[in-house]
Amino acid sequence: MTEEERRDLCTILPEEILISFILPYLTIPDITTCKLVSRRWLNLIRRYYRSMKDLDLSPWDFMITEDYLVNIVKYAKSLRRIVLTKCWRACSDTSLYLIANTCKQLQVINMSHCGSVTDSAVGELAKNCKDLREIDLSSCYKITDLAMCSLADDAKKLQELYVSSVYGVTDYGISQISFKGLNIEVLDISYCFRVSNKGLVGMLKRDEKTKSLKSLRIKGCYKVT
Repeated sequence: MTEEERRDLCTILPEEILISFILPYLTIPDITTCKLVSRRWLNLIRRYYRSMKDLDLSPWDFMITEDYLVNIVKYAKSLRRIVLTKCWRACSDTSLYLIANTCKQLQVINMSHCGSVTDSAVGELAKNCKDLREIDLSSCYKITDLAMCSLADDAKKLQELYVSSVYGVTDYGISQISFKGLNIEVLDISYCFRVSNKGLVGMLKRDEKTKSLKSLRIKGCYKVT
């Protein structure tokens, strides 16, 4: 064994040990740096990405770009939860379409404060991620009722919906959620100024039968009485 091989953990420890017990303790930026060590490490990191169930990039929102996210997601097919809070540079249609078509087992995605998120990207997630149970679109200012309709049509397992401060959401979008039969447990429409009693009445009447609603946040909705 050469001196270089002695220094390379990949030649000392089984890859299963590295993937299961060492890499999970590193931050995502550190893991990304490890890819530069050698081709062996590059392949190891890609194997690690394939095993990941949870990806939270919010602590490094200032450095996460579209390419950064794409280079992780294209290997991470087993992801169940993705948190991209304030990662607005990464949340492009390109990266979100890739998530929708790669992470078919996705259950939770948080894209709050990402102004680049569009209705079409949400529609793609709703159509392809059939296990989607929670989506956070708070302060995503490009979102409108079109995204709500896509979720109502395709995200049949959705339980938690957060659209706080999304001014493009109106009574129509909220009414579609209940009209299409979604059993929402948590709904946050705080500061959605265009939502009124009319938009909520259908959901509340449906909840009289389903008893699914556990939390309704309407702070700042001055049209709701």
